[in-house]
Amino acid sequence: MTALHYAARDGHDKVVEILLAANANVEAQDNHGCTALQCAASGGHDKVVEILLKTANANVEARDNDGGTALHRAAGIGHDKVVEILLKTANANVEAQDNIGWTVLHRAAKNGHDKVVEILLAANANVEAQDNNGGTALHRAAGIGHDKVVEILLKTANANVEAQDNDGWTALHRAARIGYDKVVEILLAANANVEAQGNNGWTALHRAAWGRHDKVV
Repeated sequence: MTALHYAARDGHDKVVEILLAANANVEAQDNHGCTALQCAASGGHDKVVEILLKTANANVEARDNDGGTALHRAAGIGHDKVVEILLKTANANVEAQDNIGWTVLHRAAKNGHDKVVEILLAANANVEAQDNNGGTALHRAAGIGHDKVVEILLKTANANVEAQDNDGWTALHRAARIGYDKVVEILLAANANVEAQGNNGWTALHRAAWGRHDKVV
């Protein structure tokens, strides 16, 4: 890591300005492939993010070793203000996919950051984008039990409740398997097909019963 990385990571905006005035390399990457912008985005340091974008014209689409951008990092951690800056100030690509095919929406949904999800949907993020396993943001939110995000995806973006991943699983399969009864109720209220079968022929009921999730059953 360079001095600029450390200053950006810790949110020291004045130090960042001094380093940039001394021609610090704004695109230098650390061992994880992160630039100073990605470090600042990860830390939620909105002022530093603005400085790097406006003063140094930092590359908003730079990728780390996992294929993620600064927007991936901010969204995945839930820094909604930074997400807005990256979208509005730098026109960050809301559909960028990392090495496992996750879009920014996948990361926000999986981690339950409902406010970020709303911001991304307002920026026309594709709610049906599929990762390398065929999963959508709805699969990711349902599989972790984030009921509020599931509701947002269904009501705000009309997410396809019947989308199947590469295993043939719907969001209902994902939620039932772990026993997230509230998510299951939301999906059923959205007319999820309780008879949908995965590639192995199992329905959501099979998944719930196998996991001994009596409340879901």
